[in-house]
Amino acid sequence: MHGLASCIAIVVDPWDFPFNGTVVSTRRFVEALDGQYQFKILGTSDTEEPLDSRMISFDKVSIPGFNSILETMKVPLARPDRARIRKALEDADLLHLHFPFFLGYAAISEARKLGIPVVSSFHVQPENLLLNVGIRSRLLAKWVYWFFMVAFYNRSDLVIAPSEFAAQELLAHGLTKPVEVISNGVPGRFFEIQRDVIPEKKTEGGLLKILSVGRLAKEKQQALLLRAIAGSRFRESIELNIVGTGPRENELRRLAQTLNINARIEAVSDEVLSKLYSEADLFVHTGEIELEGMSVMEAIASANAVLVSDSKDSAIARLVTDERARFTNNNVENLSKKIDYLLEHPEERQALATANHEWVKNRSHSKSVVQLTSVYEALLADAKVSVGITQVE
Repeated sequence: MHGLASCIAIVVDPWDFPFNGTVVSTRRFVEALDGQYQFKILGTSDTEEPLDSRMISFDKVSIPGFNSILETMKVPLARPDRARIRKALEDADLLHLHFPFFLGYAAISEARKLGIPVVSSFHVQPENLLLNVGIRSRLLAKWVYWFFMVAFYNRSDLVIAPSEFAAQELLAHGLTKPVEVISNGVPGRFFEIQRDVIPEKKTEGGLLKILSVGRLAKEKQQALLLRAIAGSRFRESIELNIVGTGPRENELRRLAQTLNINARIEAVSDEVLSKLYSEADLFVHTGEIELEGMSVMEAIASANAVLVSDSKDSAIARLVTDERARFTNNNVENLSKKIDYLLEHPEERQALATANHEWVKNRSHSKSVVQLTSVYEALLADAKVSVGITQVE
């Protein structure tokens, strides 16, 4: 032990690249718990010298044929250096794995040699991973689940799942270790966003503002949204904001131009995003693969009506159950129809927003921080017992 605060080593390869939900969520938890714990971040840096003093930086993996994909996705993977990992873990009390790749595998191996407890968070859905390299296969997804179990999750002391749906996926694919459901959580600032009053009618004039937030990647299906708006009865009145970055950014911009719809596709600051949430008439999420759906929860916390895919591979489809707020996955015509209906009925949008707002209150980030702290403390206490250094009260 060292000092008063336990040291948590975090493995999240693209720590310096906050363009996906895993990194955003991990950063939020580290920020909330900084001071209560010491943190070491194992990952790759965007600069020669890491900007974060807590970071132990590793070189990026180079995989011929996949480098361009990793670059456009902005999720570089770290190349493990066993000696460097072992040195980083020597004074750590707990390892928390967020990215199940090369660095994570080596980090678990070194943690086991040192007798350090390991907790892993389930962020990477195999279906999601495969779609990003252009593969849609249930059989191959099952193999990736098996590999994740053998290499990571069944080598951990406990696994954290962001939703009950995610926990059941793990158990169905062979998880034998304890699993704890802890939401990524919605930060308080989203609950505090002051919504513009939903107008009674905007279909006779003025802009109808539709918002979508997420990584610009194949499984998010933003092209489906663009085509649905192109087929909407209100296409001339719709202003669409798609917020995010990713490998499909240029492709989506070209499609919006070809379809001749009013769309802005870009990454924005937190301040601008809050403004967009406050002004939106409807939030649409077309993603078909979600372990929780952080952006949807943030939209709901901001008192927005949402429209989501009914995909069986999405956790959010199990939370948003009103049929008015769900469209048939990968069906442009059905999505267009649902958009038109909700835009035409502002009173129903308001009712949906109010109903959803109630259940998302239970997924506040502050609550998730308390739950994560309990997990850390339980694992740290068990580790003390296992080496015979329990402290007398």
